[in-house]
Order: sequence, then C-alpha cells, then structure tokens
Amino acid sequence: MNIHEDILRLSVKSTVAAEMLGLSRGTLANWRAEGRGPRYIKLGRDVLYRVSDLEAWLDAQPTIGGAA
Repeated sequence: MNIHEDILRLSVKSTVAAEMLGLSRGTLANWRAEGRGPRYIKLGRDVLYRVSDLEAWLDAQPTIGGAA
C-alpha cells in the first residue's frame, strides 16, 4: 500500500467529518476559508479529513463546565 492509499483509507470526506463533529458541512467549509477548525487535506477537488486529525482537534477544544 502506498502513502496515497493510506491517506484515503484513514480519511473521510467533509460530509462524514461534519457528522462526526456534530457540525454542518457548511460550517467546516467556512472554517477552512477562515483558517480555523481541524486540519484537512485537499486532493484535487476533494477535501479529506484524517480521522486522527479530527480526534486531535476535538481533544484540543476547551471543555465547558467543571469536573464532577
């Protein structure tokens, strides 16, 4: 398997990424334009998100509320 195949196997398109994050696809598109949000890969016309980058971005987000 080459690096390109690995990226595709471990990545999801923006629609799936938005679902995983509980956001709309439009929000992710706006964030990309603003330089915000999770890291992404642009392959031709496709925008892909590595699952590991989505997880890392979620882990880095501040939490609201206190610990129990």
